[in-house]
This record gives sequence, C-alpha cells and structure tokens, in this order.
Amino acid sequence: MATTLMPVDPAAPPQRMIGLLTISARLLPPEVSDARRARRTRTWVLVVVVLVACLCAAWVVKAQREKQDAERDLTAATTAVTELQQGQQQFGPVVKVIGETTLLEKQLKTVMVNDLDWAALLDTLRSLGTSSGVELVSVSGKLSESGGGATAATATLPSTAKSSSIGSFTVTGTGPDKEAVATYVDKLAKQTKIANPYLTSVTTEDKLVTFSLTADITQASLCGRFSATKCPSAGGN
Repeated sequence: MATTLMPVDPAAPPQRMIGLLTISARLLPPEVSDARRARRTRTWVLVVVVLVACLCAAWVVKAQREKQDAERDLTAATTAVTELQQGQQQFGPVVKVIGETTLLEKQLKTVMVNDLDWAALLDTLRSLGTSSGVELVSVSGKLSESGGGATAATATLPSTAKSSSIGSFTVTGTGPDKEAVATYVDKLAKQTKIANPYLTSVTTEDKLVTFSLTADITQASLCGRFSATKCPSAGGN
C-alpha cells in the first residue's frame, strides 16, 4: 500500500488563524479630548508666563542694582566736588591773583602791540657807524601815533622797505669824509628794520664832516615781551 504526501499550505496570518478583524476606533468622547488639549495649552501658557515673569524680575533686579551703583557714584562725585570747592576756598586768594595776572597779560599784549626794542635799534645804528668809520653824536626817534605810514620827511620818497613804516628817527654824527657818510647811509638802506635813509645836511669843517639824516622805522623792528615777535638778546638788523 502506497502513501502520497501532499504539500503543506503556507502559514496563515494570526488574524486569519484567530479570526479577528483589524478595526480601531476612538471610544473617548470629544469633550474629554478637548479638555485634555485645553489642559496642555493652559500648562504651556502658564510655563511661558512664568518664564516671562522670571525674566522681568531679573531685569528689575538688575536695573535696581545699576540704579544703586549710579546713586553711589553720584554721591561720591558730589562729595569730591564739595571737597574740591572747600579746598578752592582755601586757595581763593591765589586763584584770584592768577586770574588778575592772566587779565593783565592780555591787556599788556593789547597795549604793547607796537612795542619796540630801542636798545637794539641804537646798537644797530652804532655798529653800522663804527664799521663805516663815522661816529654818532645824537639819535632821536618816535613812533607814529597811527602806528603806520610814512613820515613827513620821507613821504615823497619811494619806500625801500617791504613792511610799512611805524615811526622815524634822526641821527647826527661826524665822519672823516663824505665817502664814509655815504657808506653809512648805504648800510642803513640795506637793513630790514630801517627804511628810506635820507641825508638832510652835510657840512665840512676842519677836515671833519658833520651830517644829519632821517630814516623810517619799519614794522619788522617791532618786538617785545608781550608782542607776537620776541626781541633778540642783542641788537641786529
């Protein structure tokens, strides 16, 4: 007797084996789901509110500390100013003297704007006379009241100076001959502080020449302690 083996059917799924249908459904009422969502929303809102409140509280605390620091700095600055004012009262006379000195210097600069170093001018006239072989007898000079313009003696002459005239002087002296006097006049004409030297008289007596001349003082000669240009230590051109 023969036996025939038949192939086994493939394994059936568990659902087929158990006989259950794959069906899902939410049995909770919508009111319950809405209530849960509302609770979650309220929780997040409360969390955000708490965080914002914490940040605001931190900012208020920081601002209060900064205000206290600023008040302390203001108190310290006020105290320092008060102490300085009290100290300044002790040195009030010194501060007053300094202010008066500064005011006096400003006034002197205004008054002495046309200051002239006459000693340096006289040294220049004497040194040029010595180098020319003439000897000066007298020198007289004055500044113009207006502080500029040519003098009456030389108003008709063309000016040889690059700067305007502020005054004039007169020189009388003696020399061995007329050539020495002419040399002296030429040297005066080359000076920057002197302009328009002009011989007014020349006389010869006993082989000695006596002369008199006038010249202008230029603005380049202005100098002084309170002027814009300081005077040199020695006379020069």
